[in-house]
Amino acid sequence: MKRTALLASITCGLLAVGSAVHAEMPIFSATCLSNNVDADRTGTVRINGMPMEVKEFNPNYYEATMESLTISISHAGGGRDLIVSFTGSGGANGVCQVLSSAAAPVADTSTGPTQWRISVNGSLNIRQSPSTSAQVMARLPDGMIVENRGCVESGGRTWCEVADGDASGWAAREFLVAAGGENANSDDGGGAMAGSGSSEERVRFAAGTTGAEYSGNLMPGDSKRYVLGASNGQNLYFRLAANGPSMFYQIFNPDGSFLLDQTNADQEYRGQLWQSGDHLVEVINRGNGAQSYNVIFGIQ
Repeated sequence: MKRTALLASITCGLLAVGSAVHAEMPIFSATCLSNNVDADRTGTVRINGMPMEVKEFNPNYYEATMESLTISISHAGGGRDLIVSFTGSGGANGVCQVLSSAAAPVADTSTGPTQWRISVNGSLNIRQSPSTSAQVMARLPDGMIVENRGCVESGGRTWCEVADGDASGWAAREFLVAAGGENANSDDGGGAMAGSGSSEERVRFAAGTTGAEYSGNLMPGDSKRYVLGASNGQNLYFRLAANGPSMFYQIFNPDGSFLLDQTNADQEYRGQLWQSGDHLVEVINRGNGAQSYNVIFGIQ
């Protein structure tokens, strides 16, 4: 196998991402001849951060392509027995090393407060479905009170179905706050609490898996702490996928010392742990606006 053949195939250009949602695609992180390949909860597959075009042959087999490179993804259901391999130009082929994997999660709904208040500069787009590509049904002004009909995770962010009597549709959760103080600190279903300053969640891996993915929303200056139990000598993989600038993270050892000082979301972490116990990964929003994000954990 020639490394140059594989690298050449991924630097020639970028194909459009398929629009279909691949519900059974497992979440994983892998390396293929030193190139990073990962799949997130939306079924999007990326190589070195660039989206690939995904085709589903059946719920247990997918192919992701970019130019002459094909990444084959097969599993026995729920991410079990995951195999990731590649074929490229010049006859390059081989099996990729899976660093972490987990079953694709089912989107959770959250009732939250009875009413939301819109918090945005100008007006907020209300869309036909929970997607930035969906048709805009209405535009509602800052400060308007709307009915909350529940929230879901879609496309890496939290969306809430809202209604104001004349219009109904989906709004991005980061532009909604609890109205009138009711449940003002209720969890928004995405793992972060508006205005809470900081919150904490323990990372749990499903049985038979070595990875997990979470999503959340943070207000300016807020942080979310993820507690991960791990042992000395294990290898940790962590990636923060932020939907905007000024998102950072830092990792603490069980004794409170830094494993990794504050780092920008552009840089993922891979390294061996040297203490046993609860490690802390803190995600911080240092920007001026609310931001949604995804985090991926892997332990070996």
